[in-house]
Amino acid sequence: MSRERLAAVRSLVKAAEVDAFMVTHPVNRRYLSGFDGSSGLLLISSSQACLVTDFRYLEQAEEQAEEFSVIRRHDELYSGLAEIIEHNGWRKIGFEAKHLTYDSYIELAGKLKIQWIPLTDIVEKLRLIKSSAELIVMNRGAAILDQAFSYLLTLIRPGMSERQLALELEIFLLRAGAEERSFRFIVASGPRGALPHGVASEKLMSVGDLVTIDFGAVFAGYATDMTRTVCLGNPSRLQRRIYDLVKEAQAGAVAAVGPLKNTTAIDAVARDIIDKAGYGKYFGHGLGHGIGLETHEAPILNRRSETGLEAGMVMTIEPGVYLPGQGGVRIEDMVYVTECGAEVMTTSTRELITI
Repeated sequence: MSRERLAAVRSLVKAAEVDAFMVTHPVNRRYLSGFDGSSGLLLISSSQACLVTDFRYLEQAEEQAEEFSVIRRHDELYSGLAEIIEHNGWRKIGFEAKHLTYDSYIELAGKLKIQWIPLTDIVEKLRLIKSSAELIVMNRGAAILDQAFSYLLTLIRPGMSERQLALELEIFLLRAGAEERSFRFIVASGPRGALPHGVASEKLMSVGDLVTIDFGAVFAGYATDMTRTVCLGNPSRLQRRIYDLVKEAQAGAVAAVGPLKNTTAIDAVARDIIDKAGYGKYFGHGLGHGIGLETHEAPILNRRSETGLEAGMVMTIEPGVYLPGQGGVRIEDMVYVTECGAEVMTTSTRELITI
C-alpha cells in the first residue's frame, strides 16, 4: 500500500515543482509510511523516501515503514534534515502549510537558506478516496459500534448518569478491540439534548428524557462515528414530531449521496425538509463530515462546501433538531460512496427506541 501511495504523492509533488516534500502531520505520515510513532517526519523526492525519527522508534520505524530509509536524529527533530537536503542539493522544499507551526518554520528557515514552499492538502487529496482495504477496516469498526449500541440498550435507564453510560460504552469498545475513543462521547439527556456537543455530564437521566448518544472509536487506525437518540419512556407528541422529522431528513440525505453529487446539494436536501417543517433555525450545524484516519476530515457537507463526491469517499450524515430548554434529536450514520450510489455502514435501527 505504501508503494502506491508514494507513487501518487510523488506525482503531486512533481506537479508542485519542488525538489522534495516534507510531511510533518502525524496522520499523513502514518498514511504514507505506515509509521505510527509519536515523533518523526518524512522527506519525499522523486527518487528518495526518508523517515527521520529518534532512538525510541528506530526498530518500530524499520518494521512499519518498509518503503522508507530510516534516519536517526540525535537531538531535535530537524537536526538530520539539513544534512539530507544539502547532500542532495535540494533548493526547493515543499511543506504542509496547514500543519507546520510558525515557530518550526522560522527554525527551518534559519537553518537552511533555501526556498520553503507552502503546499496545501497534498496528502489529504489522496486520503479522500478509501481503498478496498480501508473500507473493510472501517466497515468492521462500524459493525462494532452497532454492537456497542445494542449493549448500551441493555444498560441505559432512568437514574443512571450520562457519564456512567459513557464510561460503560468506552469500556465495551476497548474490550472489543478499539485503540481509543475517537472523541469525547456525547450523552445529552432531557434539556441538555439541545446542546449538539453536550459531552457526558453527571446529570441523571430521567423518565421522559430524550437521550442523544454520539460515540466513536479508533480501530486499526481508522475512526468511527455514530449517533442515536432514544427515549426513556413514552415520547410526547413534540418529541415524536421532531424525531420523525430528523429521521426523514437523514433518510433523504442518505438517498441523495452518490458519485458526482455536490456536498452542498446533499446538505440542502436535509435542510429543506427541516426548514419546511418550521424547525430550520434549530438545525445550525453542517450535515456531516468525512471520516477516516481522522474523525473529521474532507469532504465536509454544509451550506458552503462545494465538493463533488467520488466513489470511495466515506462520510457521516447527521442532521439534528435542538430545542433550547426542551431537548434534541440527532441520527448519524457512516456512509460510503459507491459507483452507483451509496452504502450505509451503520446498521442499527433508525426507529425511535423507547426504554
